[in-house]
Amino acid sequence: MEGDWFGRLYERSQKSLGKISADDFLALLRPKCREVVTREGLEELLRSGRKLRVKFGIDATGAEIHLGHAVPLMLLRLFGRAGHEIHFVVGDFTGKIGDPSGRTDNRRQITDKEITTNLKTYAKQVTPILDLKKVKVHQNSKWLSRMRLAEFFEMIGAISFGEVAQREDFRARLKAGSPVSLREANYASLMAIDSVELKADIEVGGIDQLLNFMQARSVMEAQGMKPEVVLTTPLIEGTAGDGRKMSKSFGNYITLGASADDQFGLIMSIPDTIIESYVVSFGDIREDELDELRAFIKINPFEAKKQLAMLIVSIFHSEKSARDARDAFERKFSRKEFSGSDAIDIRMKVLPAPLFDALMRALGDEYSRSQIRTLISQRAIRRLADGAETVLADQADLVRAGDIIKVGKLHLFRFNE
Repeated sequence: MEGDWFGRLYERSQKSLGKISADDFLALLRPKCREVVTREGLEELLRSGRKLRVKFGIDATGAEIHLGHAVPLMLLRLFGRAGHEIHFVVGDFTGKIGDPSGRTDNRRQITDKEITTNLKTYAKQVTPILDLKKVKVHQNSKWLSRMRLAEFFEMIGAISFGEVAQREDFRARLKAGSPVSLREANYASLMAIDSVELKADIEVGGIDQLLNFMQARSVMEAQGMKPEVVLTTPLIEGTAGDGRKMSKSFGNYITLGASADDQFGLIMSIPDTIIESYVVSFGDIREDELDELRAFIKINPFEAKKQLAMLIVSIFHSEKSARDARDAFERKFSRKEFSGSDAIDIRMKVLPAPLFDALMRALGDEYSRSQIRTLISQRAIRRLADGAETVLADQADLVRAGDIIKVGKLHLFRFNE
């Protein structure tokens, strides 16, 4: 099995963790965590032998969930497989406020209609990761919308104004002249009330949520409860690998609902420098395997990336889909076998047409005009003919009837009149 990381990790992902020891479970948890507050508290909880209440919250502010959102879900999945009680909190109430973490401006307030629409998509998207039949799903409007003002003030009495004002994101906004609303300033306190309501032992989320989680610990302690243990995951870089986190705003994301071929192709487009972080985030890697994984990636990054892409596809589709996607990718791009059935037909009334116009016709629903210009300037557009590729680097290059045009490592189009 040497070098077969996909086989190793896929087989491991199918096994129950119900009888796993505390030490072995910690060995799986620690590689996925950026910060643990507190490590001693986590060890104590796991060694207690009782079923733990593990909380995860997500606001219903977008219809699509991407791999960046799924990183803490993979950590949550481990707890579920180990038999712990998972509490999945959909922030239909807090979503109207908007999480201010990392924001440089005031977030637009989402409407009830948008929240309702988004909620309908969430269950389907997270089902490949979490068995929702075994998860307790909550909408925090159930308790937050009914809370009396006196109760709210009593709850937030544990939070000082200085603690809120010292948040780096708030300070940066105020320095730049961008206002911070009182609504946003109370966001973390509302998250804390969720933890009090659910009596959470552990909360899981991205590292950008750490300040919110610390307030939750303060509120819980003020209510006479044992503060929840906090496990934060890193913010994985987007597919461009330019240091920016995966985000729809940057156009560098992969959705959970994307097709197997699209997910595979997009993973193959990431730079080698971020392969390890993706494997650790989405695979059940033990601490003592990290050096072996790094050596494998260093020796054969292209193969490592293929196995990573298979791992991602197997999570959101199936093992068979993963193997089929790899075969299709290799047939198209490694073996240079471009058959007519591989390309999506694009019909245009006037051909030949300038490259920019042709790409707008093919990609206009997914890419903006500026993004298409960037693809051209980055030499990501190629004409395929007789197994060879010719770079098209000028917006005025002509696309003719019958041309097969490759965009990046994912899209393949054939143009016809």
